[in-house]
Amino acid sequence: MKTYTHAVIAIDFTPSCRTALRHAVRLASQWGAAITAVHVMDEFLVHELKRALAADQATIRAEWLARLTRFVEETDAGSGHVSMEVRIGSADTELMEACLVAGADLLIMGARGSREEPHRVGVIAAKCVRKAPMDVLLVREDAEGPFKHLVTCVDFSENSKKAVQIALNFAELEKATLDCIHVYQSAFMMSMDYGGMAASMPISADVHALESWESELSDFVRPLKEKVPTVTVQTSVIERVNIREAVLDHVKESHADLVVLGTRGKSGLRELLMGTTAERIVAHAPCSVFVIKPFLTESLSS
Repeated sequence: MKTYTHAVIAIDFTPSCRTALRHAVRLASQWGAAITAVHVMDEFLVHELKRALAADQATIRAEWLARLTRFVEETDAGSGHVSMEVRIGSADTELMEACLVAGADLLIMGARGSREEPHRVGVIAAKCVRKAPMDVLLVREDAEGPFKHLVTCVDFSENSKKAVQIALNFAELEKATLDCIHVYQSAFMMSMDYGGMAASMPISADVHALESWESELSDFVRPLKEKVPTVTVQTSVIERVNIREAVLDHVKESHADLVVLGTRGKSGLRELLMGTTAERIVAHAPCSVFVIKPFLTESLSS
């Protein structure tokens, strides 16, 4: 089974990061992984505190480290073995540096939206998903307890194979079920939505093509599933024009609480397995998201 050795959890003292911390501690204990909680202070805030409190930077950092320690302890997640660190600077830059210094192979962050867009991922979390040279787990504020229903997306590449492997191992750890889906953009469906103008006539699926894709998807998943026989896996081919909408609709209809997405390259979020649409999946998914970086998953122990 693939495991992680060191997780960094970003702390901004919000309810969403408290939920993420609980998951981080729970998962790290199962993996036997080290965990470091990191809070990043804005430079302008530090400057203003120095002036208002007539204190030096070391004193301010020590006070916020004490606050971070209280936050971790009050979370009551069995977090006695969590290391803590306070950094000063740009949040995304300092989190990346903290991960690299710690040799972390997983970054965990809380994900919260706004009143207008409750499911949208924040700016800092989105930047970290793009920049992180390691896997990233974005945990929604309402994600209580173990994850129970996972969805992963397949495009039959080596990268999506890695995502399925991680999803299967994670499902085994969490005692969860897993949906492996492929979105098929048929020429017929695209012609019915040419220029965004959907036809009013009923649309019938390309039955033969769907059967072919379903067979290919089953063949793709089967050898991976055989390595993790205890996980219940459902494969599904969806014929749609808009991949993002198809994935998000499936997540909502299946009540999934975690989406696992594989990436194609080191350049980040815009290289996810479904192209630029994956950025919107990460940004708008109504559940937690696990973003897998292929060049790091290769080094994880099997």
